[in-house]
Amino acid sequence: MIDSGGTADHADELQRGLVSHCYRMLGSITDAVEIAAKTSGYESATRACLQRAGTRPLPSSLGAPSARPEGTLTQNTEILWLEPIPASLMDDHPIDLGLIAALQRLDPLERATAVHHLEGLPTDFLTGRPGDVAPAPIVPSPLVTPDEALLARYRSAFERYDVPAIVALFTDDAIWEMPPFTSWFRGARDIGRLISTHCPAERPGDQYLVPLEANGHPAFAVYMRDPKDNVHRAFQFQVLTLTAAAVVHAVAFFDLTLFQTFQLPQALASLPPNPYDGTPKPHVERIPHPRG
Repeated sequence: MIDSGGTADHADELQRGLVSHCYRMLGSITDAVEIAAKTSGYESATRACLQRAGTRPLPSSLGAPSARPEGTLTQNTEILWLEPIPASLMDDHPIDLGLIAALQRLDPLERATAVHHLEGLPTDFLTGRPGDVAPAPIVPSPLVTPDEALLARYRSAFERYDVPAIVALFTDDAIWEMPPFTSWFRGARDIGRLISTHCPAERPGDQYLVPLEANGHPAFAVYMRDPKDNVHRAFQFQVLTLTAAAVVHAVAFFDLTLFQTFQLPQALASLPPNPYDGTPKPHVERIPHPRG
């Protein structure tokens, strides 16, 4: 007999599985949560996703990198961009950001077949052949165990607005992209030129980074100081891919609704005007995820 706690844990696990399944199909955590709440199983969830599935790219899927980091940045808010998923909604199957971006390049039926294969689910209702399981056209990219010292240096470099220190943390061929801006950049030097030109930070303490996890990657919620009232407000959401010793890929999402998705506040009003003035930094508590 399963006690009430075991039943709740099983229901929570099933819900995470459905959300993650829909997220792999759609590339949108917002849509995934909505569809998972309305379906009771993987087949019905897949059918609902197939009715809604489009393509949610990252900027690097749309063209070549920009050669002018100091140039004008162009936004395209008409594109439905790929979104990250918080750790609290992930299941145990591959879900890293590179995999999700690659799945988005498949047509919806191929994507559904690949997702079912990754999750060990039958594909007969997709292919019309009983017991059919198609080979996965995409191999999940391996994730490096996060180096906490590297992440601490990364956080410190941004919070101090030390651009040379930031540049030193990226590989020579690293990628930086930031939807909804269509421009993206390759190479540590160009990333540094971009940050020097376009980041609104001016001095140490203007940025505050809250560490968390998205898609199995280390991530940071970035808050920027508003000089009008010295309040740090939600600015961007960075998801990092690491090698053993450096950052090889950073996606800076400017969709501020992600702060709510990751259960983070829109402002850090408790911070001192300059967190680097010697005042102890606050511990930011995340809001508990409500159980349905």
